[in-house]
Amino acid sequence: MFTVEFEHDSSVIRSLDETGELDDIEMILDDDGLVFMRQWDDSMEKYEMIVMTYQQLLDLVVSLKQTEGIFLTVPRE
Repeated sequence: MFTVEFEHDSSVIRSLDETGELDDIEMILDDDGLVFMRQWDDSMEKYEMIVMTYQQLLDLVVSLKQTEGIFLTVPRE
């Protein structure tokens, strides 16, 4: 299950662990082309954060259906 929210300068997607074992993951798509992924860490009482470009996010999504090797993702115009 996931939610999508539109903010004034970003979109926030929240993926919920339906088993209830893990904390939610938030993906924030910034208007400047950056992607932030974060997950709350109870033991440290703070968010763990990953920052990437939108191209890196696309690479990760496309990679899920690939075999072993090296690939170049080229966006369509």
